[in-house]
Amino acid sequence: MPENQPRIPPIKPDEWTDEVRDLFTVMDGPEAREKGPSRQVMLYLAQHPKLSNLFMTFGREILRDSSLPHRERELATLYIGWTTRSDYEWLSHVAFGLQVGLTEEDIEAVKQGPESPHWTAPDRDLLRLVDQMRDHYSVDDELWASLSGRYDQRQMIEWIYTVGNYMLFSAVFNSLQIPVEPEMQELARKFGIPGN
Repeated sequence: MPENQPRIPPIKPDEWTDEVRDLFTVMDGPEAREKGPSRQVMLYLAQHPKLSNLFMTFGREILRDSSLPHRERELATLYIGWTTRSDYEWLSHVAFGLQVGLTEEDIEAVKQGPESPHWTAPDRDLLRLVDQMRDHYSVDDELWASLSGRYDQRQMIEWIYTVGNYMLFSAVFNSLQIPVEPEMQELARKFGIPGN
């Protein structure tokens, strides 16, 4: 899988300040202060530990503590990764998606978007939500009404934050050209990467 060179270097162990170590704990817990993060992406984001800590804390809330159904959240996130051409976002959420109930057929159908005959109407709405927010920075009345028939007001706000969060993640990963984790290579071979 060809990769561009990262635009910033990963932070080195001798540069791990207390602020950097605090960032590592956001996703990996207190033991990461000494052993470092489980994902290499954190070594790149640690070049700006204060801002990245805030960003990752918000992302952790969406990933781990959201009231949205996990399968549905991962479906939307995968579509974001695919349509924003973010290899990192796509592959990391292929792994998450498989853990929370998405099938290999679902993952392949994501590539076709909401037009795929594979989807139920509720799943199709989630993909349309991504399209509308990505392309128009808003959601039309028809789709809002359809979604709000299934999700309460709090969850509707969560959907907006969730889609926006993963679009921002994709923009960060793409713009900094952060390489995918080594363990993602097999997923790339099996499920492809955006744009290939």
